Amino acid sequence: MGDEGRDRSPELDQVRELLFPNLPPDEGWARIDAAISRAADPARTEGIERRAQDDLYAALLAALWRLKEERGE
Repeated sequence: MGDEGRDRSPELDQVRELLFPNLPPDEGWARIDAAISRAADPARTEGIERRAQDDLYAALLAALWRLKEERGE
């Protein structure tokens, strides 16, 4: 196994099982590790923070109105 010797708490293993119930543990851990490494990328972090500052409710409502108009409703 790729995660042998790693000190992961039982709680963290439960999170892995909740996120990736159909994947083998090694694949689930690989996805979690990749997400953590991408989150450490300053450009990605800045983009996430910029989007988090937006009014998400207003953006979602506007997107729904656009979809409704495109469907001719």
